Amino acid sequence: MIIRNLLMVLHLCFCSEAYKILVFYPFPTLSHHRGILALTERLVTDGHELYVVSPFGIPGLKNHENYTFVDLLPSYTLNKTRDEAEIIDILQQRISKWEMMSILKDYPSLPQRALLSDTYLQFKRRVESESIKFDLVIAEMLFFSYACAITRDFPGSAPLISMSSITSDVAEDSLGSIKHYSFFPLVVSQNTDRMNLWQRLENWVSGVFFMSWYINKLDAAVRVYLNELYGPGSEDTIGDCWSRNSLSLIASNSLYSYPRLLGPNVIEVGPLHLKTPEKLPQNLQDWLDGAEKGVIYFSMGCTKKGKSLPAEIRGNFLKVFKELPPGYRVLWKWELDGKIPGQSDNILTQKWLPQMSVLVFIMQGGLQSFQEAVHYGVPIVGIPWSVDQESSVAKIVDAGIGVRIEAADLNSFEKIKSALEAVLHDKRYSNNMKKLSAISHDFTSRGLDQAVFWVEHVARHGGASHLRPATADTTLFEFFCLDIISLIIVLSFLILYVAWSSGKFLRSMFGVSRKANPKLKSS
Repeated sequence: MIIRNLLMVLHLCFCSEAYKILVFYPFPTLSHHRGILALTERLVTDGHELYVVSPFGIPGLKNHENYTFVDLLPSYTLNKTRDEAEIIDILQQRISKWEMMSILKDYPSLPQRALLSDTYLQFKRRVESESIKFDLVIAEMLFFSYACAITRDFPGSAPLISMSSITSDVAEDSLGSIKHYSFFPLVVSQNTDRMNLWQRLENWVSGVFFMSWYINKLDAAVRVYLNELYGPGSEDTIGDCWSRNSLSLIASNSLYSYPRLLGPNVIEVGPLHLKTPEKLPQNLQDWLDGAEKGVIYFSMGCTKKGKSLPAEIRGNFLKVFKELPPGYRVLWKWELDGKIPGQSDNILTQKWLPQMSVLVFIMQGGLQSFQEAVHYGVPIVGIPWSVDQESSVAKIVDAGIGVRIEAADLNSFEKIKSALEAVLHDKRYSNNMKKLSAISHDFTSRGLDQAVFWVEHVARHGGASHLRPATADTTLFEFFCLDIISLIIVLSFLILYVAWSSGKFLRSMFGVSRKANPKLKSS
């Protein structure tokens, strides 16, 4: 009886710390969701009630009483517009930094159809009819302004947290962690944190322009959405949206970019999706065990498909793999049924492959793949195509854990072979990766606990204004003390001018005195 009562008390205490949390993650690309999926699963397991508005759910939580999933995926796949199809097609191509603008200009409008779908509107009516009051909203950084829009009619005023899988968060400036682009490379650039004068200038111009341009595009798209849904004047409700952001969680850290100055309300929790590998399928395990010298893993990630590689490029890879010395085997992530035309016997293809202990990882530079390679200590051959892949592969080369192949060089069999042989036979890459992997394990072991702590902290205290630095409400001119420097320069010139004028006046007076007194002059 005593034990039963004690359990009841403990249960009540536990429930008193449970929160209703709305997760708004609308981007229809799975790689962006790895971190939030892991965090959602952990929060539900800890007893919190999660309402997830997203294209990707967690199958294991489908029937869990604390998990409500609002599926946005059908609104993207069944009603795909020509523009959206073009975005996906473009992601299969090599894209320069400035060409990215032609894609990003359409990103801010992507969630609009999903938020007007019957699935979401039904959920919205449920929240309103049941007066569900959220204790916290976790919103995807790339679409943060939409979180302010969709919660305008919900009961209460829940604090907001932005979350990002990309190391550089567009919300950082509004939280007071103003990026210094002389020392932190733009996420779509090939720069490192050691830039020359020209690189710093180019990085500054690109960084300031890109960030302000995207935020303005996003806010404009949300205003259009609000105006269409609620009528003129409703768009004014998101005017202070970015200042409502209590805290930012970043599912990465400086291992995958570079250290930078961050305020206490920008938290790098590191990759959250890394787990102890499950037992491999027997055919895969047998294939790994049969490789006497090692296995090479070839995957182009989620957006860049192996099946989309031109025949000439695919042929070059097939030739390189076929000529590998005996004892090496290749795992190729291949999205079609059957073998690749011209596939040699030392290649195994599958539509999906779990990350595993392999010898070399040939990949496109996606952040999650980068994180997994570091965690498992696998040197990399990086082939960047677009967006953050550029900065990821630049970091890989700078850290000495892999080599880079330009997309244009994939037409050369010799260059592919040279890059692969360098990583296979030069021990510097594997040694450097082992060191980085050990550091990664230190961070990863506490990542989820840290993320849960901050989520509960913000929910418990109704926000995190106590963590917001004064730099969040300043300008670049003030942040870099240009106002103080300008004042010092002006005062210095004023003092020098007064001194010069006074000296000139005294000299003129002294000269007049000598002329007026001949005796003084003769003496």
